[in-house]
Amino acid sequence: MKKFMFISLALVIIISILFTGCQGSETVTQTSATSTTTTTSTTTTPTDLPEYGGTLRIISSSGPQILSYTALMGPGDRSFIFPAAEALVDTNTDRGGFSTGVEPVLAESVDVDPVNLTITFNIREGVYFSDGSELTAEVAQWNIQQVIDAGSMPYMDYFGGFRSPDKYTLIIDMTSYNNQMMPTWGWWTAMYSKAAWDAASGGDLEVGKEWARTHVVGTGPFILDDFQRDVSLTWVKNPNYWREGRPYLDGIHVAIIPDSVTARAAFEAGEADVWGAPAKDAQELITQGYNKQSDWPMLPWGIWPNTANPDSLMSNKNIREAVEYAIDKDGIAQAIGHGLFVSLKSLPPSGEWGYDSNRGRSYDPVQAIALMEAEGYNASNPCRVTLFTTNAFGPDPIDACTMVKQNLDAVGFDVTIDVADAGRYFGTAYGKDNAPAADIDMLWYFAGGMDTNYLQTYIRWFSNDPFTWISFLGRTAEQLNIDQQAMAAVDVQDQIAWANTAMAYMTDNALIIPVYGSVAYVIQQTWVHSTQYTTGFVRWQTEEVWMETH
Repeated sequence: MKKFMFISLALVIIISILFTGCQGSETVTQTSATSTTTTTSTTTTPTDLPEYGGTLRIISSSGPQILSYTALMGPGDRSFIFPAAEALVDTNTDRGGFSTGVEPVLAESVDVDPVNLTITFNIREGVYFSDGSELTAEVAQWNIQQVIDAGSMPYMDYFGGFRSPDKYTLIIDMTSYNNQMMPTWGWWTAMYSKAAWDAASGGDLEVGKEWARTHVVGTGPFILDDFQRDVSLTWVKNPNYWREGRPYLDGIHVAIIPDSVTARAAFEAGEADVWGAPAKDAQELITQGYNKQSDWPMLPWGIWPNTANPDSLMSNKNIREAVEYAIDKDGIAQAIGHGLFVSLKSLPPSGEWGYDSNRGRSYDPVQAIALMEAEGYNASNPCRVTLFTTNAFGPDPIDACTMVKQNLDAVGFDVTIDVADAGRYFGTAYGKDNAPAADIDMLWYFAGGMDTNYLQTYIRWFSNDPFTWISFLGRTAEQLNIDQQAMAAVDVQDQIAWANTAMAYMTDNALIIPVYGSVAYVIQQTWVHSTQYTTGFVRWQTEEVWMETH
């Protein structure tokens, strides 16, 4: 089973240039036979003058299980090591713009040559891990090779080998061009200290994996001081961080408090500065005057009809369309999100590549009833279907499925909700060779993610070569042709056009039915200044966070 990403959930964040004297703009350059497209990283200068000092106190409902072996890490694990770990490239703020969606971080620049089939990472000189060892092309290659050796690196069919003409240049040769290679291979693994791994493992892979569960040695602005699994993480300032004048904070402390009542009491008592509060609590805290830190990313939730099994009722497009017309997405989003979530008529969301305001199906129970009657179903002869969900994500998915059932039953369905534990749920939902039984008609799950751009989201979630193979989606030869042409597109305008074609195919055929998006946010004390979520779920530049004296 491949690891899924939030988006990869999808997928960490950008080089900020906040004041004169910081690093200058960096570029990702892509060369074609006819043109050169250059993406330049930009940032916004805040109006407030940052202050140094203080320890940022965060409350989290869960904690990481492994800190620095990429092949075993889930997206939640990666998010906990933002203070310590950085990648060659990372996400930027150019949402929906004409860019690859990433910018150089530990690479000073990246050159992609689709004619000569090379990706060249020009690594910054003078970047050191917190143990004093240097980041070089050899170390960068070692990090990537670890993921390859573990069988976890995507797009291996396009990989032609590594070359290092000098100490700070790493070249990846491609067998054929794939526009997903650079942003994926440059980001997929953070850069970890090879010297620290070698010293701890003594050359034994299993010993190294065990060490990596509780240790991380990166190039980031903070150093791990203490980790108590399921209790807390404590980070202290890296005095030798490569970005001049950063970080602002002296440290970060993460307290893991699963119970929201206890967490809220601690936050309101001033014992924490940041809390990822549940929606109802968050809305109440906002009303009380606390700040909401939020930006563009969201986790879409919805239904994957079982189109992988030809015997499923969902192989009938009319039935799939009836499902979507029957769902009151606005009502469900409001009930689940308490005003913080948004309903989704279609994917992608507004502002993303491939978005079309005219695409998708709005709530129309009359149209749903007409489609059901055309297939011979009505209140006296309902269409009996199963909606598969889990208790692993808390109460929201079960509540959402209950409301979906009410909507569907009103138009001629008879829905049974099957609530599975995590093992049965993920064992059914995932797997390339695992077509669900015909009587498991619909899966409630993330309706994709939000990655560096929406073409990448399509490829990672819905294509014939995804990171996350959802077993309910039936892939077709028509879709495979779209996939191959989309990944071969060199110019960004062509990539945007293929994102539109791919998502039109998904939406027009009702292959994915988005319902609502849970918008990313945390609740903060008024003295916190943060860049969290400005570059998505998969990056947070903790070196730019600061707090007013309080």
